[in-house]
Amino acid sequence: MVNTFWSETVQSTQLLDTSRKEKFNVYNRKLWFNLLHIQNNLKILEVGCGSGHFANMIKKYYPTCDVYGIDLDNNHIKFAKNESKRLNIDVNYQVADVSHLPFEDNSFDIVFSHTLIEHLPFDDFIKEQKRVLKKGGKLVIMRVDMIKNNDKPFLYLEDEINKVYSGISYPKIAGVGEYVEDPDLTMQRLYQYNFKNINFNYNRIIYYMPDVESKKQIAISQIERNYQTKLSYANFVINKSKVDSNTKNKLLSLLKSQYEERLRLLVAKQKIFDFQSSLLITISANK
Repeated sequence: MVNTFWSETVQSTQLLDTSRKEKFNVYNRKLWFNLLHIQNNLKILEVGCGSGHFANMIKKYYPTCDVYGIDLDNNHIKFAKNESKRLNIDVNYQVADVSHLPFEDNSFDIVFSHTLIEHLPFDDFIKEQKRVLKKGGKLVIMRVDMIKNNDKPFLYLEDEINKVYSGISYPKIAGVGEYVEDPDLTMQRLYQYNFKNINFNYNRIIYYMPDVESKKQIAISQIERNYQTKLSYANFVINKSKVDSNTKNKLLSLLKSQYEERLRLLVAKQKIFDFQSSLLITISANK
């Protein structure tokens, strides 16, 4: 059965991909790899892999690893397969449900997820992951803390952009993020499932701060990735809400002008010190 609920209703594959590429990139990859406990020659499964960016990055920098990715959304998996082919990276992607994983018992050294646990009852989320982990294998759960946030975005044309968004009807999706809980509760649940060496990390991932970068190209790439994320979100909202062409053109024009002004200021060496980040919660444990 074809399932495209998430990509068509909640977050398009393109938006998911650009957002993940902005936050997890070539410059901060070592931090992510350390949090995921990645080493050579491991068999690794990402559940809820989305566009495949995490799995592709692991395979790119750890080519001796055997990497798998599953997602329930067909559009996500199709995109992930095409992206891995484009990058000439061999990742095994499958459409599958985290509550019914198509793998043998004790198959993987690492099983990890990013922003998945908050959308499922814990039993559905954890039972199969524990089953397919090898004895002593590592479970890694990542999610973003959406409450604690003190970003400072580039504010040029921001009021005008928000005014356009405020006039677009974009209904909330029931059930999304329904199972968010505090980290201590998640760790207690893992303890009840007999996981060992339960650990917790809380990191601020600063992925956008162009004015402090010593290399101009890194700063430019941050601004460009930030623009692509905003553009992907705008296009998803536009397509989902079926706005008129005038509203669409106005929004896209404002975003482009904002991007061009930010680049101009960078080139002119006028420092703004704007920044964006994610507060990342990481819980790990051994089977």
